[in-house]
Amino acid sequence: MASRGGESSSGAKKKKTKRNHKRKREEEVERMDSLPWNTSIPIGEDDDGETFSTLFAGSAELDGGFLSLEEIDEADYNLTALPTIESGKTEKSMKQARENNDGNEEAVHEIIQGGQDKEDEEEADGQEEDGEIEEAGEEKKCEDDLESQRKREKKAKKNKKEKEYKKKKKNKKKKAMETQKDQDSCAAVSCDEDNEVEDLDGKEEIAPEFSAWSLMRLHPLLMKSIYHLGFKEPTEIQKACFSVAAFQGKDVIGAAETGSGKTLAFGLPILQRLLDEREKVGKMYALEGEEAQKDPADGFLRALIITPTRELALQVTDHLKNAANNLGVQVVPIVGGMSSAKQERLLKGKPEIVVGTPGRLWELMSAGETHLVELHCLSFFVLDEADRMVESGHFRELQSIIDLLPVTDRPNEGQMQTDTVSDAPKKKRQTFVFSATIALSSDFRKKLKRSSSKSKQSSSGELNSIEVLSERAGMRDSVAIVDLTTVSILAPKIEESFVKCEEDDKDAYLYYILSVHGRGRTIVFCTSVAALRHLCALLKILGLDVCQLNGDMKQQARLKAIDRFRASENGILIATDVAARGIDIKNVRTIIHYQLPHSAEVYVHRSGRTARAFADGCTIALIAPNDTSKFYTLCKSFSKESVKVFPLDSSYMPAVKKRLSLARQIDQIERKGSREKVERTWLEKHAELMELELDDDESEEERVDNVRQRKATSAQVEKLKKELSSLLSRPMQPKKFSGRYFAGRGVTPQLQNQLTELASQKQQQMQTGGDKKRRKLVVVSQNCIEPLQALRDAGNEVMNMKGQSADKRRDIATLRKKKKEEKIGRRDQRREQKKKRKLMASS
Repeated sequence: MASRGGESSSGAKKKKTKRNHKRKREEEVERMDSLPWNTSIPIGEDDDGETFSTLFAGSAELDGGFLSLEEIDEADYNLTALPTIESGKTEKSMKQARENNDGNEEAVHEIIQGGQDKEDEEEADGQEEDGEIEEAGEEKKCEDDLESQRKREKKAKKNKKEKEYKKKKKNKKKKAMETQKDQDSCAAVSCDEDNEVEDLDGKEEIAPEFSAWSLMRLHPLLMKSIYHLGFKEPTEIQKACFSVAAFQGKDVIGAAETGSGKTLAFGLPILQRLLDEREKVGKMYALEGEEAQKDPADGFLRALIITPTRELALQVTDHLKNAANNLGVQVVPIVGGMSSAKQERLLKGKPEIVVGTPGRLWELMSAGETHLVELHCLSFFVLDEADRMVESGHFRELQSIIDLLPVTDRPNEGQMQTDTVSDAPKKKRQTFVFSATIALSSDFRKKLKRSSSKSKQSSSGELNSIEVLSERAGMRDSVAIVDLTTVSILAPKIEESFVKCEEDDKDAYLYYILSVHGRGRTIVFCTSVAALRHLCALLKILGLDVCQLNGDMKQQARLKAIDRFRASENGILIATDVAARGIDIKNVRTIIHYQLPHSAEVYVHRSGRTARAFADGCTIALIAPNDTSKFYTLCKSFSKESVKVFPLDSSYMPAVKKRLSLARQIDQIERKGSREKVERTWLEKHAELMELELDDDESEEERVDNVRQRKATSAQVEKLKKELSSLLSRPMQPKKFSGRYFAGRGVTPQLQNQLTELASQKQQQMQTGGDKKRRKLVVVSQNCIEPLQALRDAGNEVMNMKGQSADKRRDIATLRKKKKEEKIGRRDQRREQKKKRKLMASS
């Protein structure tokens, strides 16, 4: 019963509220009807008997009708205090009310009531203050009219400016399309970058000394990169290759001496054509009136560059990154000795250019790396240092990579290959083959023409020559061959010299050159890792800070060694032929051939580490009697008639040999101890793995003797080190130098110069008041000029190679005779031993 009573009371309350709501709504309608509205629709009954009030209340038949109000007095209707309602919100609410209208008038009344609530609350107060409100209303009306007029004027001005801007933009596009190709090349890469490039051109002007680059018609963005790199003029190989590669789209075989700028010879055409393609895509969409879209070839590999060594790959990457700075072109190195997972992450960034070595590239390709396998958009294929690629037994992976390349379309000669945008995603491939030396047959182009008709599967065999490599890479018969090698092959500013010595004296002469002429960066080349390790150990004992680089080192260790060498102005690098290619370090002044290379080609690459990019340098070959014939052969291959003899001051050699003797003794003892230690640890390690116990056969006396021997050895080493350190603490002086009397052997010109410098330094110190400070030890009569200067100051002492042929034949004949005699002696000795054994057996 109680629940029923509660329900009836709640129902009564609802009915009561509905009635109140209805009454208020009717009162509102009556009040609105009583207002003196002047409407454009005649008031009165129509055919259906509906009045204006019913229309305004929201009949469903005339939804969307409008009312026009004449000018009224805001104070009469109490409108001055009404809140401002945004038109957008009222229209939205009215529209929503119309959509939800189901025939009744409640929604429209609610909207009207929401706008008139405040009017009902302040109606009484408004009637009492009619005079004041009337004046305020008139003032406000005038202000509103002025404000609306200002807004209309502003809007008109804004529309006018927008129209002018659009007109200017259209005219600008028409002018850009009507200009010639040379002027088009000055446009931006895309429509969005037009203003940015113009601003850059206005801010920075290319200096006149870079005018040689301007003649090559480089893209303006590429021109800026060259300007920032500071390359004032292109090299001969760059001039010769750029036009045929960038504008004619030809394949290129290039050969020039080391350090001649071959990296940019193929790098600049690649970057130029990538920028031109990107620009063409932007213009194509602009002509069609479409928005700039993404090039279909974006996200695919565009250029693949293969090098024989890791160091060369990293060096090429650095050069291309510097040239492609601010161009929006990514360059990524893929080499062995580094984390493959990290390189896979780099490839996920979809770089346009990949530089790598054949081993790691094929490893990732065979694993299915998408970016390296999808080669249908590959436009450029580069083989750098191709002569090293074709060496027998090397780079079998290169054959697999070349076989994976898609078959190239072969356009006619001279056809522009930059029209590859329309053919996207499939691209025509351009091939570059570069080397320091080149030897092509006379019918090379005919071979290329024949190979173009053959399928890739029909070609077989190893890549044993540059010709075969070019054919397999899909090179066209319209290839441009740029051979700038000279008869000497070496750079023109390299001065070659040699030192004739015994095999055992090579260490002494090397130490003499490094200590007496130890200015500038020096690279010492060896043919074997054993000789390299021997030299490094010896020179470190002698107090020289040397870096080593060989093929057995890990990649991180190699890079650290190169960085250390670069950081030192007078650094010394001991390296095998792994560093003969790809090491591009500025200010390498001297190359020393501790051991002669096995071929003239390697000699060229070794010597090419100095005198790079128009600089000068010198090479010194240490020639033992066994190396004489090989050295003559090298000189003959370079058509050299004479070679300079490096000047040596024999008075220094006693001091050099004394220090070297102590260092050799220390090295020998330490090497013996380390070898015994390695053998002992090897036995212990493997015995532990096999769970065996080593027998200790040594007696107590033997153990005591071993301990005594080790103590004596360590004491001997300490004594030798102490003696050597005392010698190294003093400057190395020639034998004729008097330690007792300052000028006991006379004053040499060099000593005179040093004394003059010391006098001027002391005079400056006295003037600045620095004479009171403690003075440092000054070393005089120490020859510290670099080898190139010593070679130039020594005069023209040369060895004539023409007259050496007879001597060479005599030496060879003597050597053969000596070897024959030794062979006969060993045979006779074996016979005698055999006879003795027979006699002993019979007895």
